Amino acid sequence: MSPLGSPETDLGKVLFERFVDLWNGEVDFADTPDFIADDFVVHSAELARYLGFPDSNRITTRDGLLDWVRAVRTLLHDVRFTTDPGPLRDGDYVAGGYTVTGRYAGGAPTATVAPGTPVRYTGMSIVRLRDGKLAEYWVLSDGLGLLSQLGAIPSP
Repeated sequence: MSPLGSPETDLGKVLFERFVDLWNGEVDFADTPDFIADDFVVHSAELARYLGFPDSNRITTRDGLLDWVRAVRTLLHDVRFTTDPGPLRDGDYVAGGYTVTGRYAGGAPTATVAPGTPVRYTGMSIVRLRDGKLAEYWVLSDGLGLLSQLGAIPSP
């Protein structure tokens, strides 16, 4: 792992934080070619279909990623991703835990809760760097917890 220090001094950590900023709506999509590879690949569980979205694990382009970001930001108002712990870097890989908060915006065909319902879930992200850009993304999130909060599956 990299020595402790300011994330701003490590390009991988800077790119990871910029990726978080993208999810938070703080990065213009037109700026993403600067830090996300054209052939960006996502590895994730197949849970999005339960909310009426295409599965994120089939994303193989930057444009596919941006469509996914739009879908999440459409599903949740006031969505906010915060990183903790991390970002941590080891070679070409940068990882961080995250917590997502927001309010359900409505529109998911399987959700049964009212729009405005608050949601909170956690996860872990790992990105791989290639040629100074983010090229690959592994995500492990509490998607079942989110689906349960939205009433899209029975509560445990």
